[in-house]
Amino acid sequence: MKIVFYSTNSNTFNPQTFLYETLPSNQYFFDKFIKKHPDDEFICVSQLPAMFMPEKSVKVLSDKLNALEFADYILTLNADIAIAMTFWVSPFDWLSINDCLVAQKLEMNGVKTICHPLDTNLICFDKWKTHQFLLQYGFLVPKTIFVDHDLYFCAGSHKEVIHNVYKESIKNQLAQLYLPLIIKDTVGLSSYGMTVVHTYGEALCYLNSKRNNSNRIVQEYIQGKQYGVEIYGCPGNYHIFPLFEFTLNQYGISSPKLSEKNGPFPVDDELQKILISLAEKMRFCGIAQVDLIFSDNKWYIIEINPRLNGMTYTNCAYLGKSVFDLLYDFCIIPFKKRLAKQNDDVSGIDWTVERTQLSDFGSNKLLNVKLPILSSEKMAELKKIDGVKILNQTNNKEAKQEREKGFCECIIVDENELKLEQTFEKIKTICTNSSTG
Repeated sequence: MKIVFYSTNSNTFNPQTFLYETLPSNQYFFDKFIKKHPDDEFICVSQLPAMFMPEKSVKVLSDKLNALEFADYILTLNADIAIAMTFWVSPFDWLSINDCLVAQKLEMNGVKTICHPLDTNLICFDKWKTHQFLLQYGFLVPKTIFVDHDLYFCAGSHKEVIHNVYKESIKNQLAQLYLPLIIKDTVGLSSYGMTVVHTYGEALCYLNSKRNNSNRIVQEYIQGKQYGVEIYGCPGNYHIFPLFEFTLNQYGISSPKLSEKNGPFPVDDELQKILISLAEKMRFCGIAQVDLIFSDNKWYIIEINPRLNGMTYTNCAYLGKSVFDLLYDFCIIPFKKRLAKQNDDVSGIDWTVERTQLSDFGSNKLLNVKLPILSSEKMAELKKIDGVKILNQTNNKEAKQEREKGFCECIIVDENELKLEQTFEKIKTICTNSSTG
């Protein structure tokens, strides 16, 4: 079969000022992957920055192309299957929607696709819609209120209005939430712009300020351990990967720039049922990641990312697999089998392809840490350390704020926590005074 891995971008991207570097390279992993499957032909198509794609084997299309024009190019390849490898960009986490528009046109022209449905992507894109969806189906979520920006400030231009009734209703709803509270943009990327407040006065001060420049949700802060988990598959065939715990910053939230991940931790039967139910109701098709909080022996769902994510390299490093392996084993193989069953044709399909089992996670331990931006030479030096599996760096040379500069993600796998700590100490010694700025 001819299989296309694809991803799009809605933003301009300058590879001279925003640098991505991965060790081992994505190309290294892709080359190993295609050797395992000589009966399939694989093509990679993306727009820059083409995250997770092989550096040399990817066909990079112009950023001027919209989703439908992007799909037109894939149609010229005469592919049998196209699978979305959606990544993320700021300020809006909406590339899964764009990739879905590509998939819709491909499907209309006879190309089978592995991509989350449009409704799923739209729900996950908007945190308020996500909250309503989860609440509707009985999943545990923090108590939340929605603040419509236009209505909150609508009285400003109407001199005849004495009281903004909508603003008063928000104030009343805030008083019914337990402190502390988290205020989020409804469509922003990750936890950027997230604010924790400890009094109702702080919450109102924020909402009345210029910082409140779009729709917001205000949630009760749930005290507990925060985890992430990846889900792979399509309806009727989902695989839940183990949990990884996130460390929290001084404000009690998980920071993309600073947060560490450690684990893995097993998914118990209760959580397994919750996540399978979520996947079926969301109709996931591909890869998705779920943020969770475990509090008072209950699992709360915080956020859903229907795309590749900050945990993807973590799972790859732990298993010694590439993202291509994981997507092939847990999404493409079941999809092939489904197509064969529909067509009553099993000829030409390699049913003996090695498939990763979840039990292969074994007993090793993993630590994912964020380091300052490093030179390529220093990254290569770190990669030689026993236990260092993957280094993944983003470096924004035009960053105006500290949080925009980037970091080097270092993923360590070893036999036990003591060895992880010893390896991390070696890394810290090497990294001392090594930041490139």
